[in-house]
Amino acid sequence: MVETNPAPQQSQGQKGAWLSIATYCLLTAAKLTVGWLAGSQAITADGVNNATDVLGSVAVLLGLMVAQRPADEEHRYGHARAEGVASLIVATIMGIASLEVGRSAVLSLVAPGREAPQGWSLWVALGSAALLLAVYAYNLRLARRCGSSALESAAYDHLSDALISLGAAAGIVGSNVGWTWADPLAGLAVAVLVARTAWSIGSGAAHMLMDGFADRERIAALHGVVTGIEGVTGVQDLRARSLGNTVAVDVTVLVPRHLTVVEAHAVADRVEQALTSLADVGAVQVHVEPDLDSCTG
Repeated sequence: MVETNPAPQQSQGQKGAWLSIATYCLLTAAKLTVGWLAGSQAITADGVNNATDVLGSVAVLLGLMVAQRPADEEHRYGHARAEGVASLIVATIMGIASLEVGRSAVLSLVAPGREAPQGWSLWVALGSAALLLAVYAYNLRLARRCGSSALESAAYDHLSDALISLGAAAGIVGSNVGWTWADPLAGLAVAVLVARTAWSIGSGAAHMLMDGFADRERIAALHGVVTGIEGVTGVQDLRARSLGNTVAVDVTVLVPRHLTVVEAHAVADRVEQALTSLADVGAVQVHVEPDLDSCTG
């Protein structure tokens, strides 16, 4: 089995995680304070959401740090799936937060004597959206360059949070023009959007942790690489699974039945070398079977 070391890319990805943590700490403090002072349910809900994002960003950072560890006796494929665990933690935290935010919004929506929040809180919501869009663009670009699934999940969470802040801004505007229900309704919309994002991130992480690999075109491309190698008469089985930012490939190839063990081993080596030369392929395991339909020469 041949493996590559993804540590340099994951080390780069930590920069994005630190940026997320700093951004969310700032926004949490600002929104909870402004939400309390201005009396905005939407801003408060957004602040609670950002507080959970701090925990999620810490989980992403820890996942990236663990993923750098090399393979050992207990983890022969390395620790790259720590990123998937981190993404699942992010999704869980977001899901719990959405329930609490939704509950608070509903209670505020049905409460009598609602008052409109202070108009100046609108600028906090708009400023938050602008900042989160900038962090989203930076982290998405970094995630794709590093091939980090956890950082990409965090980037899409930033985008979701930016839209949530815009929704909070709309609620504040609505309340100040006489629709007092608009602010708590915006808080409820925040909860729905957070829950939707949590489901998307969590289902993707679970799919990867359960060895799911849905890219049929990539499987076909790998199959084509193997069948084009000298000495391979066919591919009996080829499987792939995600390991963080790389793909692990297990392949069983057919070789002419008259080959010696040494010659068959040479074919397996060529298969390994061809697959590991691909940018996204990490671990490779090759098994050789005799092609009983081949001529004996």
